[in-house]
Amino acid sequence: MPLIGILGGTFDPIHNGHIRLALEAKEQLSLDHVRLIPVNFPPHRSTPVASAVHRRTMIDLAISNEENLCVDSRELNSDEISYSINTLKSLRQEFADDALCLILGRDAFNKIDSWKDWEELLDYAHIIVANRPGESNAAGSQDLEQWVKQHHSSQLASLNEKPYGHIYFIDIPMVDISSSMIRQKHVQHETINQLLPASTLTYIEENHLYQETA
Repeated sequence: MPLIGILGGTFDPIHNGHIRLALEAKEQLSLDHVRLIPVNFPPHRSTPVASAVHRRTMIDLAISNEENLCVDSRELNSDEISYSINTLKSLRQEFADDALCLILGRDAFNKIDSWKDWEELLDYAHIIVANRPGESNAAGSQDLEQWVKQHHSSQLASLNEKPYGHIYFIDIPMVDISSSMIRQKHVQHETINQLLPASTLTYIEENHLYQETA
């Protein structure tokens, strides 16, 4: 059964931390490919600074040399709020017989019980939680902790046994980078060339993006 990774975010801009997470998850889980899905109207944060077209283009440039990473624009093409549950339903219709693996960092996962219809996410995908090495698997709230106990699997092979339904933890050394950090540094004319791909930085500069604090 093919395993498909799903990595969402504003990607405003995409940076080396995003790419590292996608590649590490692909390698550790033997994913067929990873789909990077830029959000259009995020439900839990402010509207992205760069336009959908700019963010899509920056992702294309950043992953142009990365095998088995691709951009999925379904949220950008929708006028609705980008709820993960709706995106997973759409993906499930397209990849009916494949295992979908929603990749989340620990911080995002600990807030997942504030997401729309969060308990239904496992009806459409596995959830892959990326921990820093040595980090506890303890969840944020009691409800979330109980949910993890019910659905956690410690066996990688279980992700191939059915196309959804498991919570699986992986250890990935996280890169201390955020898109907001990059935007702030760019406004202050600080060096950011080691934080994101060169092609993305060139695009930012050529299109005069992130010239004001946001």
